[in-house]
Amino acid sequence: MKYRLIFIAFLLAPMPVSAADMAMRTSLQAFLEQVEFQGAKAELAEVLRWPDTKGALHWRLPNLKQHPAHLSIVAEQRDGTRLRRWYVPIRVHWWARALVAHRDIPVRTHLSASMLELKRVDIADHAGTWWQQIGQLAGTRTTRPLHTGDLILSSYIQRPPLLKYGDQIALIANIGGIRVTATGKVLKTAGLGDRISVQNMKSKQIVQATVVDAHTAQVVVGSAG
Repeated sequence: MKYRLIFIAFLLAPMPVSAADMAMRTSLQAFLEQVEFQGAKAELAEVLRWPDTKGALHWRLPNLKQHPAHLSIVAEQRDGTRLRRWYVPIRVHWWARALVAHRDIPVRTHLSASMLELKRVDIADHAGTWWQQIGQLAGTRTTRPLHTGDLILSSYIQRPPLLKYGDQIALIANIGGIRVTATGKVLKTAGLGDRISVQNMKSKQIVQATVVDAHTAQVVVGSAG
C-alpha cells in the first residue's frame, strides 16, 4: 500500500519544465536587453518552458500592441538545412519612467504638480496611455481615487472640454520648416492635449490636430483625411 501511494503521488506530481543551458539563457537575456517598445524596456522575469534543445537561439518578439506581462516569444535555431522554431512562453517586466501619484488623491480632484512624481515603474499589463511630463496632465481631473504610487493612466483621468463641435479655431502646421496657419471647424468636443478632427474652413479638408489651447490646434502632419 505504501509503495502504491508513492507511485500515485509520482504520477500526479507536476512535470518539471525543460532546462536551458547557459548559451540559450545568455542569448535570450542579450536579446531582451535590446528590446524597447513605446518607451518601455523589457526585462525577463521568468521562462515558463524552455525549448527542448541546446545552444544559442535567434529570438523574435510577436506583434505587440500593448505591454503584456505574459507572451510567447519566437525562438529559432538552424539544424543543418532545417530551421527549427519554438514558441516559448515567458513573463516579462516593462520598465518605464512614468508619472505616479505622490500621495493619496480623492476622486474628482484636479491634478497639480505637487500631487505627482516621476518614477521607474513596471507598466506590464496596464492598458491605456501613461505620461512622463507633468505638463501633459495640466487641467485633468481624476475619475477614481488614487493611492500613493499608483500609475496615472488615461482611464483614471478626464479633461474638462475646451472646445465643442462647431467651434472655430486657428490651425497651425509646420511643413518643411514653414509655419502655415488656417481657420478650422472643430468636429467633436475636446480638451487640452486631445487629438481631434478639424475641418479646414477654406479647403474643406479634414485633418487631425492636437488641442493646444481654447483657440488653437497643432496639425498632425500627414493626417489629411
